[in-house]
Amino acid sequence: MSSRRSERLVNLVIALLVTDRPLTRAELRETIEEYRGKSDQAFERTFERDKDELRAQGIDVRAVTIDSYFGDETGYRIPRSAFELPPVQFSQAEADALAMAARVWRDQMLDESSSAALVKLRAAGVEPDTEAGISTTVSSGAGEPSLPELWRATLSATPVSFSYRDQAWRHVEPWRLVMRRGHWYLLGHDRDRDDARIFRLSRITSEVRDDGPEGSVHRPEPRTVQGHLSRLEPPAAAPVTATVAHDPACRLAGAVPAGQDAPAGPVAELDVPEGYVTEQVTFPGTDALVHEVLRAGGRAVLLGPPEARDELAARLTAVAGRSWTREVVR
Repeated sequence: MSSRRSERLVNLVIALLVTDRPLTRAELRETIEEYRGKSDQAFERTFERDKDELRAQGIDVRAVTIDSYFGDETGYRIPRSAFELPPVQFSQAEADALAMAARVWRDQMLDESSSAALVKLRAAGVEPDTEAGISTTVSSGAGEPSLPELWRATLSATPVSFSYRDQAWRHVEPWRLVMRRGHWYLLGHDRDRDDARIFRLSRITSEVRDDGPEGSVHRPEPRTVQGHLSRLEPPAAAPVTATVAHDPACRLAGAVPAGQDAPAGPVAELDVPEGYVTEQVTFPGTDALVHEVLRAGGRAVLLGPPEARDELAARLTAVAGRSWTREVVR
């Protein structure tokens, strides 16, 4: 769809929405600039196509008979109730959570947006508690000063160039910015290597420069982009079979009963609380197993395998050794 036609359809929707009465074809022709310069036949054809297009997109363009001194005429309107979204209502707890998110994001790119969000909450009659919670800040960090420029270039589809690892200058068409495990990465087409590449922002050692006109980057389809980003994900963990004693009411998420051929491995001889059931279950990995046992909060006892028990003990030791003193803003 051309930009001129898109603009004409938007103007038609606005005209039919804001009016307090149905508008005739003559009134719409006078109101919408794209219709004015057309001949009678061209206007009729264009208006019919536009009307059909809006209806095909699910917009309820209604034709209404209007009584006039010169006989019945047909007017058009779009009922607001069938087009507008219902108002979004936040509870006080939800508003406070949004306020906390706005306080957390002090990044130079997001601070203006978060402040505007708080203004809109107050305008809606909800007064968020902006002083509640822990004093925490999330930002791009001093080691990633290139983030604002790359964010802008990615949104505007503008090619960029920069020095990477103090080596050759790279010329990149940015596709996506993502954060993985606390680090920002840029995925894009490396013009020098004529292939998709992923760049860690903390390794960019120069300012980011525009390297082409805005809107000249052609991104691949989302499935292709996601396929490249999958390289940032850790390899899938190997399934692990464990022996766990747990409260019958305690459900271990992700666990499936182990088959008869599953390796049992050594089991620790421990006193299990009365009423607990002992069973062999398979988890998608050691990390998932340890996470679920910790989440059970004492209602599950990991009896084996030994390497999973060692990992569980290491995490509990790390938690016990942490300092839980924290700054609280009131």
